[in-house]
Amino acid sequence: MAPRQSYLYNQRPNTFISPSSHAVLQSIRAAEYAVLVGKNNCGKTFLLKFLAQQNSNNVSYLGPARYQNFNLFGSFAPLGNRRQTRVNELLNYLRNTTNQNMDNSPLNLQQAIAELSDAERGTLGEVIKILLGTDIEILLTDPNNSMSQRYFAAGGHNLAYTSSGFRLVTTLVTSLLDKEFDTFLVDEPELGISPEVQGVLADFLFDSVHRQRYFPHIKTLVFATHSTIFLDRNRIGNNYVVEKEGDEISLTQVNSQEDFNKIHFFLLGNRFETLYLPSLIILVEGKSDYAFVQRVLATRFPAYRLSVINANSDSRMKEIVNTAKNILSDIQKSPYHDRIIALVDSVHGTGLKDSLTSMGLLEENILVWSKNGIEHVYPPSLLDQIFGCGGDITIVDDNVTRNGLTYKKAELAEKICQRFTPDTPLHREFEENP
Repeated sequence: MAPRQSYLYNQRPNTFISPSSHAVLQSIRAAEYAVLVGKNNCGKTFLLKFLAQQNSNNVSYLGPARYQNFNLFGSFAPLGNRRQTRVNELLNYLRNTTNQNMDNSPLNLQQAIAELSDAERGTLGEVIKILLGTDIEILLTDPNNSMSQRYFAAGGHNLAYTSSGFRLVTTLVTSLLDKEFDTFLVDEPELGISPEVQGVLADFLFDSVHRQRYFPHIKTLVFATHSTIFLDRNRIGNNYVVEKEGDEISLTQVNSQEDFNKIHFFLLGNRFETLYLPSLIILVEGKSDYAFVQRVLATRFPAYRLSVINANSDSRMKEIVNTAKNILSDIQKSPYHDRIIALVDSVHGTGLKDSLTSMGLLEENILVWSKNGIEHVYPPSLLDQIFGCGGDITIVDDNVTRNGLTYKKAELAEKICQRFTPDTPLHREFEENP
């Protein structure tokens, strides 16, 4: 990688694309879809603009700053060479020397809608109805005067009074309807759009039937995104990771489900907690195990979202892991590969460990107690408080006995949990298997 350079305040960085990444860009140019993902300032926008400059006669570029509003349509006269005018506007924008990543979009929504043919505006109405459930019309400000100005009505009122998200979706769809171009580059299609509408929009654009019906002119559609929703899940090779070291930008194609899962998890913030998912799952075999482990974790790690699941039996534990395997496709290739732990008694079903590892659990995450029963690893100081000092525990069926005192397992678990505090020393074996 190239070393990082320092620049004057008004000096444009010498950003460049790594030699190996140029071949990857060729595959993007030939792709039906391509999705660029990466950290902020990694070069996604730079790559989109590079692609636009390389093939400007066929490319429509929609930048992130596309929040537009207007009240009335102005006068419109067809341009003699609209395509070339659009190309020149795009090139002038891309060649701006004062700001490498100027974010204004060269698309003017009012003009773009006016330049659509009547049939294309009809298509725009169909698509908006599908995506947002809203009818759109072009109406006269004075219904009795055909010379009065027109306005864009959505759901019965002027577009100017719709939400920013509505206008952003309308801008995106309008830009995609421009048949003068066959390659469309969209920077952050998710901006300003609710997750629900993002999902509807992504499903619509990735659907081959909709694509052929409404956008048959589009040869290549490229997104640069921070949203998991716009990843191509059907063809993971259409997703690309962008990285930057110093002034050098590199581009890597996703080639495996494991890599796809990694970028998916990255776009989710690399945190299960932000999704209301546990950061760690612990499987235990019984009610007493559940009560005690839950109490320890809640007391020692209150800020973490940890999930304890009572499997009740060996066979049920295997069912739970198998369910996780089906949900995650492949536990070992998912972000949960090292985040599922099984706590198992010393006496357990034949082949349990082999079954769990075959389904994707790490062998080191299957923790087997040296004695049979969670009661043997309760904090010694708490056992002394309850049974008196000295002596070994014996367990017969549901009864736990020591020094002549006997408690049911559930009763003992309740007493232990009530006495447990953040300062209570844990059993040595429990400490060694956190």
